[in-house]
Amino acid sequence: MTARWAYRVGQVGAAHRARMDDADRAEALAHLTPGLGRLFLGMAVRDQKHALRVLRRLGHADSLLCRAALLHDVGKTRAPLGTAGRSLVVLAEATGATGALCALPVIGPRVRGYLRHPEIGAEMLRAAGADAALVEIVAEHESLRPQHPATARLQAVDERE
Repeated sequence: MTARWAYRVGQVGAAHRARMDDADRAEALAHLTPGLGRLFLGMAVRDQKHALRVLRRLGHADSLLCRAALLHDVGKTRAPLGTAGRSLVVLAEATGATGALCALPVIGPRVRGYLRHPEIGAEMLRAAGADAALVEIVAEHESLRPQHPATARLQAVDERE
């Protein structure tokens, strides 16, 4: 088993075990406006916990990077895959089979939406009145050529979480 495959299998397990307590939520919400906090609270618990781990690894010094850490996956709220479907996507990504998964008639459209979560999240943040820099970072957080200087820092931590 390759290291990348083992990492992805572990990621699936972590998603199933994710829990948030009041202290976790308070830590996250301290960095967000009420409107952005509502978007965070609307995320699946597994995504909230992932975002909090990213935040903690980045530290709390840069306000923009903190908000980006907490909201970079907010677009996943618009991709109703559930834990099983998302697990399939994670495993398909690890094996290079996302094209086949996208082609399936029942789940394919939802998978394609899930894979577009950076763009969808950016749209959600723009609609919520987020600043342009946050919108840009979320939109490009999975890009191979990010433009915003903070995006590379977010990517470096996000890919290990």
